Amino acid sequence: MASISEFDVDEKGRPRGVAEIVTDQGTRIYMVPVETFPNHINNLYVVVGPDHKLLVDVGSNRCNDEIDSQFAELRAAFGVDFGPEDMDEVLISHAHIDHFGNAHRFARAGIDLTIHELDARVLIEFEERLVLASRDLGIYLLRAGMREEHVRAVVDRYQSGKDWFKPVEPDRRVRNGDKLGPGWPLLHVPGHCPGLVCMAVDDVILTTDHLLTRITPTQAPQWITPYMGVENYIRSLRKLRDWGTWSLGLGAHEAPIADVHLRVDETVDHHYGRLKKTHVACEEPSTIVDVSRALFGTQTGYNVQLALNEAGAHVEMLHNLGYLRIDNLNEVAADLQAPGKYVQTSRPLVDDR
Repeated sequence: MASISEFDVDEKGRPRGVAEIVTDQGTRIYMVPVETFPNHINNLYVVVGPDHKLLVDVGSNRCNDEIDSQFAELRAAFGVDFGPEDMDEVLISHAHIDHFGNAHRFARAGIDLTIHELDARVLIEFEERLVLASRDLGIYLLRAGMREEHVRAVVDRYQSGKDWFKPVEPDRRVRNGDKLGPGWPLLHVPGHCPGLVCMAVDDVILTTDHLLTRITPTQAPQWITPYMGVENYIRSLRKLRDWGTWSLGLGAHEAPIADVHLRVDETVDHHYGRLKKTHVACEEPSTIVDVSRALFGTQTGYNVQLALNEAGAHVEMLHNLGYLRIDNLNEVAADLQAPGKYVQTSRPLVDDR
């Protein structure tokens, strides 16, 4: 059974220092927490196999000094004899900027960059991706019922702090079932991000952003980005549950997961509970803005977008399955940007797990 060294956590359950994990087969994995954005912690992982050192995720460009200091701590605490530039390969678990933003540092060092094929385009055509994602977000917000004068502010906030990244070409594009290093298999788990992958190392599973200890990863509807949405996410959770039995899960945020199967079940339960609340919120015709307020109350700053994305993802699933319909169809037919008002259909909500 895998073992893990002692480490500290903060009040939000986030690791404060490095840790060493040893799998049941003796493979060593090192957890390297770094602050990728203000008050936002990512766990990078170094997996050391026979003649292969793999870094999982690279953080953002603001955490380079911390990466160096954390590797120095690995040397001091565990006697490792390598640094960040000594990796043989980098696996970018998915194309969210806190996970890939620092890719250039490793590309310049001649280290191979690996990413799932559905997320490779984000790195290669980053400017295009930012423009199209911003446009699609703006259209979604209008159709969700947000007033036009507020949409621009939300889109600007989404774009801010991302224009520093310059395109980079990955060296390898992977698919579900591909293997890295001496044979570490990948599991494609779309939902939180189109190309999100997990990786198995003996009896340890690197769950990246797919499964976390305390919170659930943010959801957004497929209306904005294909391969996302609650339906895909729940399907991927079941896929992970059926993939194997693990003694430890290592997420890209927060502390390690002691019981992976239990946490999968808790996360599925959470989303079915939110689907029920969303269904109740649509007893009367409601826009996605209305549903968001019913679920999360009044939000400010970046949380406005997160709440609307989460609400819309759950509305989308219920609508796709025939539990909701659009009540104001004539308005939507007359105006392509008119927000739909969703209301319960006569079909009773069934927990079909």
